[in-house]
Amino acid sequence: MADVETVDATASGLVLDLFATICDATTDVLARNDDWGWSGRRDTQYAVDLAMDDACVPPLHMAGYAVLSEESGVTLPPGVASVGDAAGVVVVDPLDGSTNAGLHVPWCATSLCLVAGGEPTVAMVANLRTGDRYHAVAGAGAHLNGRRITVGEECSLREAVVAVNGRPGDGFRPRQYRAMGATALDIAAVGRGDSFDGYLDADHDAVAVWDYLGALLVVREAGGLIVDADGRELVTLDPAERRRPVAATSPGLLDELLLVS
Repeated sequence: MADVETVDATASGLVLDLFATICDATTDVLARNDDWGWSGRRDTQYAVDLAMDDACVPPLHMAGYAVLSEESGVTLPPGVASVGDAAGVVVVDPLDGSTNAGLHVPWCATSLCLVAGGEPTVAMVANLRTGDRYHAVAGAGAHLNGRRITVGEECSLREAVVAVNGRPGDGFRPRQYRAMGATALDIAAVGRGDSFDGYLDADHDAVAVWDYLGALLVVREAGGLIVDADGRELVTLDPAERRRPVAATSPGLLDELLLVS
């Protein structure tokens, strides 16, 4: 990661306003949805995923941003010839935790993250069922529902409560763990100080950048750490690439999680 530079407050405020408007729209789409059938376009894609994508992408294009979305890939605003010519790239997961949403489990989200100069700069992760919203701005901290958040106290793995994706191996021995089913919310919760102490992806290379990038900025701005279990750069704009994010409130816990990842 490059050294973090504080993003202009006025510019970041405008981006957050845009993200909030989009999250209002996706919250409404999900609340009104009664179709949990498949889209027919690709495996495991619900029809509602496309409706959620339609609520996200056009406003971002109107603001001049290129978009990397789980549902529609890389798209450009009108009149823009390449990603490099856009105002920035917004990485979007319109509905993270689709299965949870279909089961009416209140752990699903819209995640948005603006990447500018190759770095995540402004992010929002919104729980679409509870209304909780995380946001973060590079160099300016992380917030939950408008309140500044920081990670919790340092602890060891045997003292930790860890969110997981996949099935950890036999060496994984935290105090407790939870498989919640929405990566963006799982990771963002590590930053709030009163929730998970860490996050471990034990499902080899199944997680894409739209799943974790917004939460990555939240955790880092809250004072936590997040890396790829295999040492790769987490910030990517390639929709085909997959990663294994591991997050923790402290370096010691991160080291322990990496040992059992």
